[in-house]
Amino acid sequence: MMTAESMPVLRGELKFNEPLSGYTSWRVGGPADRCYRPADLEDLQNFLAGLPDDEPLVWIGLGSNLLVRDGGVRGTVILPFGGLDDLELLDNNIVRAGAGVACNKVARFAARA
Repeated sequence: MMTAESMPVLRGELKFNEPLSGYTSWRVGGPADRCYRPADLEDLQNFLAGLPDDEPLVWIGLGSNLLVRDGGVRGTVILPFGGLDDLELLDNNIVRAGAGVACNKVARFAARA
């Protein structure tokens, strides 16, 4: 069984039996076994390295197009907003956006590039 003590040193926020209703626009949804909001990409890598190989993973964005069943989600939910929000312009007008960047922010950034 995975516990907070069995994980590597983490800088993000790990919650157990977390109701997902707070992460959806409809405010419905049962609990996830675990929810993790990483501090940054390195923190996410450390967290994922500490999970069992067969651990189910679900990534949740802003939750505006998401319905979660009352029974919740077995496994670990990754919440990328707040930590994975890098946004940069690369060569050849390529935009690189982290998983935690909202689509409208990427669009505005690209339009100004």
